[in-house]
Amino acid sequence: MAIFSLWIHRYYIEQCKIVSENIEYYQLETTVQEQFLSSDTYKLISSLLVHEYWEDDIYESINNEPLIINSSSRHDNILDITIVGSSQSFLSWFNTVQQKMKYCHIQIVSVDTKGKSIFFRCKITPLVV
Repeated sequence: MAIFSLWIHRYYIEQCKIVSENIEYYQLETTVQEQFLSSDTYKLISSLLVHEYWEDDIYESINNEPLIINSSSRHDNILDITIVGSSQSFLSWFNTVQQKMKYCHIQIVSVDTKGKSIFFRCKITPLVV
């Protein structure tokens, strides 16, 4: 009986040690995660992942306004796009992109009118590549 009691005592001591190690590991892991989530490295990785599809964000934003894409092409990470629509809808789109998509820069290259249509040619570049 004494041997059995000694074995049970040893078993519980080992289990307590395992639980204690698991708690320490969890605390260490939580601390490391918190430090990483507040680090500059995490912010950089997040911005790269979020803005990986910046072109899709631009096209989607155009679809949210009464604008038509006349032409678009991409060369060396520069999106050259011509949009047709009213000046009001273009400015609404332009302001939305400037406010909500700070990771893109829009340069208005030209504004042409043909009849009642206004053509806005823009070059759009991502700020983080």
